[in-house]
Order: sequence, then structure tokens, then C-alpha cells
Amino acid sequence: MPVRDRTLLIALLLVNLAVKLLWLGRNELAHDEPFTVYWSQRPWGELWTMFATENNPPLHFVLTKSWSLFVPFEAAWLRVPSAVCSALVVWPLFLLVRVNTGPRVAVVATLLFTFSNYHYGFAHEVRGYALFTLLATTCMWQLWRIAHGAPRAIWWHALTATAMVYTHFFGWLLLGTELLMVLAVPALRGALRPWLKAIGITALAYLPYLGVFAQRAGTSLSQGTWLEAPQAEELYNMIWRWSNAPVVAVALLTAIIVAGVRSRMTSTAWRLGLIWAFVPLLGMFAVSFAAPMFLDRYLVYAAPGFALLAATSLHTAFGHGRWSGVPAALVVLAMAVTFTPWKPWRYAPSRVVAQVDRWCPDGCTVHVTPTAYQLTYASAKDIDLLKQDLSPLLSAHIETTVLDQRTELPTIVVRAAEAPSTTWRQALLEQYPRCDSIQADHKVWVYRFTYPPQNFHQGH
Repeated sequence: MPVRDRTLLIALLLVNLAVKLLWLGRNELAHDEPFTVYWSQRPWGELWTMFATENNPPLHFVLTKSWSLFVPFEAAWLRVPSAVCSALVVWPLFLLVRVNTGPRVAVVATLLFTFSNYHYGFAHEVRGYALFTLLATTCMWQLWRIAHGAPRAIWWHALTATAMVYTHFFGWLLLGTELLMVLAVPALRGALRPWLKAIGITALAYLPYLGVFAQRAGTSLSQGTWLEAPQAEELYNMIWRWSNAPVVAVALLTAIIVAGVRSRMTSTAWRLGLIWAFVPLLGMFAVSFAAPMFLDRYLVYAAPGFALLAATSLHTAFGHGRWSGVPAALVVLAMAVTFTPWKPWRYAPSRVVAQVDRWCPDGCTVHVTPTAYQLTYASAKDIDLLKQDLSPLLSAHIETTVLDQRTELPTIVVRAAEAPSTTWRQALLEQYPRCDSIQADHKVWVYRFTYPPQNFHQGH
């Protein structure tokens, strides 16, 4: 690689790292983060047992567990691995675009990735999606190296792919996307046999986890998921998420169409990006009518392909004249202007804890439903609680723990949106005639059930 290109890559890496490390502690642990943190702190035996019912393989949990041994137990520090993984994505992405369309287009692709709010969100989560993105992009680069006879590329792909499928089950979908590329892109057809060898190595390495994978896949297909079949507009909404704003999404989709027409769909980079981004997007959308799985985070492995496709299309659509770089510069500027890394999340579990404290300053009984929200509630009270054994709370259900007798102290119920409709509210209303409620956080309600003291004493 020329010195100029190497310097560009190093600069892009440093910029990404600096950006991704900003505001790491701005938001509280929320959504699925407390789950990851809690289980990463459990003894190894409990952790391995949990994977039998978990929808994510073990690699990121092991990474979080190992990292937490050496850093302060705080949200910002626990998110550092995700931030670093997200920053490193620009390395294989730059190399893949550069070898196909040159360093200028590679810079555009990496800047589109850098200024993506979508990717920035995953860079600030204690979850495996940033690692998944890095490994998926690296697999694509190694596939290209395999096709062009690079030494040890087979082994590098096998190692990266193995790490990827041990990070997320949908890593297998990325490998399926690679197979389509090998069959559909002339520049990759020579890679079929060595690529199959690399996949064979990955499959052998995955045999110890195959039973868990089969069980989890079978459960999702037979019993369904918590998702619903998507609406048609979700396809555009996903492009919007990848593009920060509607105007950018429309501009990039237009460039993609124009580039396809101008190149007669023969451009290698254009085909790579189209298959990488749109086959998972459209495929997962179609499958979701039978087994719902269409979710923004589940398509994180396809998003770098959209950056590749967008940058290549801007280059192809507007030719090679003196001003040909202006459209790409304007799109990058639009991404930068709509990039809002400082914007707080809509989740703030501490507001729920504060509301509970306001409503029961002298003590009360608190129930949290569903049980999965127990970890979020605990982390908002004190993150160190996630180091403790909370299994009694996680195994409790509000239907079996509502009070059998009335008491002068209020009963508080914290209900997250995912909680199904149950009989708990009616049971408590029969004991406590008065109920106050408030939405304390995004889709999280707090209920206070009280029995007026004077009535309580008269009833006894």
C-alpha cells in the first residue's frame, strides 16, 4: 500500500477512535445492556448454563467479563470495547473499497460510516453488535483476498468467521451472503473452492455450539419471536437509519440507481455493495412474514455494505470530471451535519428509580415486571448490584408475589412495555382501592397502590 494511502487509513482510524470514545458515559445502562453486564459477572458455570436459553453466542459476554476485570465498573468503561470495535471497522472497509475503486472513494465510504448515527449507537452499547460489524466487514475483506490468492487468507477468513458466528447467530447469514457474491460477482468466482475450505474450518470449530444453535433456531421458528411482521415502509425506514436523514437516503438511493444504469450493473464494487446491503435487507424482510426477525440491529452486518455501495455509486453516477467529487462531498457534509453523537437516549432508568423513591419515602413493597427489567432497575439503583446474585428476583413473577394481606405501606409496581397483560393489577386493586400511575420513562410505567390509613385501621 502506498504511503499516502496508509497515512489516510491511519488518520481515519484515529478520527473514528476519537469520535467513538466521546460521550461514552452520557447515557445510563439501558435496554439489553444490564443483561449483558449482569451475566458477564456471573461465575463461569452459571454463564455457560445461561447460553442454553440465550439468543446470543458467548464471545461478547466473555470479552465483557474479561475487560471488566481490569477497568472501573462503570458504564463508560464497559462500553470501550464496543467503541474500539466500531472504530476498527474502517480498516477492512477502507481496504475493500480502495482495492476496487481507489483511495478517494474509500475515504468517502469510511466517512459515511464514521458519521452514521446508526453505527454510533452500537458503538455505545455493551452488546455484541459493534464486534459483529467489525468481524463481518473483515470477513468480506478476507473473501476478496481469498479470491486474489493472498497468502493465508483462507485461515484468516476461517478465524474471523469463527469469531463472528460465536458473536451472533446471524453471522451465518453473512456467510450465506458471501456465497451469493462468489456465485454472482465474476471477480470472486475463483474463490469458491478455497472459500468452501475456509467455511469448512469454521463449521468444524462451531460443532461444540451446534446443539445450542439448533435449539435456539428451532424455538424461534416454532414458537415465534417477540417481533411482528414488518410494514412495507420499514424497508425505506432502514435505509433512512443508515443515512441519518430522509434527504440523504433519497439522494443515495438515486445515486445507486443511476450508477447501476450507467455501469449496466457490471461494476464489481457496485455488485458487492448491492448484494452485501440489499440481499440481507430484502431477504430478512420477506422471511419476517413467516418468522418475524426484521429489526434494525439484526441488519448491522449489512450496513457497511450500504456505505460501500453508496460511495461507489456516487463515484460512478457523476463520472470523472473536474467537479465529479462535489456530490460525494455534499453527501458526506450532510451526514456530518445530521450526525448527533451527543444526543441522549430516550431511555433513562434512573427516572424510574427516582419516581419509586418519591412515592415511598418511608418504605414500600416494589414489584418489577417483566423480570428482565429487574436488571435495568437494579443497575439504575446501583450498578454494583449487577455483580450480585439476583437470581431470586429473576425467577420471581408478580402473579405469585403480590401481597396476600393489606398493609399500611404502599405497593409499587414498575411495569415495562414488554410486560403482558396479567391479573396482577386487579388483584392489587382488590387489596388497595387507590391506584396512582405515571409514565416514568420511555414505555415504563410506575403504579402506586395504597390503602387509606384510616380505612385500613377500620377494616382491622
